Amino acid sequence: MSGAPLTTHGSLGLHRLAVWLLLGSSLVACDRWVGVTLRNDGAEPLKVVWSSSSVRETPLGSVLEPGKTVEAGYIGGPPDPWPDFILKAFDPSGALVYCRSFTPGQQRSSSSRNPISVKPGDLQCTQSP
Repeated sequence: MSGAPLTTHGSLGLHRLAVWLLLGSSLVACDRWVGVTLRNDGAEPLKVVWSSSSVRETPLGSVLEPGKTVEAGYIGGPPDPWPDFILKAFDPSGALVYCRSFTPGQQRSSSSRNPISVKPGDLQCTQSP
């Protein structure tokens, strides 16, 4: 006595198609991180602000203490082209002590194991926000 199959070849094909469509739509709809991971390699606490062509200057939630690492940026949809990311840091007196612009490649290469070193005196912004 043989049992009947629970599904037919046609219904299995529709199931696979539905799974692939769901997977494909989730990959297309993925957001991405725009920003950098940074570390305060100076001796003083710094007030850090960041911006891009689509986001105006935004301060970090708190002062960045010496030796601390933090992420600065936002999660957004895939803008075309991927924007440069501008990072500024101010000393306790309010003087600008750090300013750099990061290309998309530089953004992607920063991580908790490879943070951007923020040191006072590095003033090389290529554009203003």
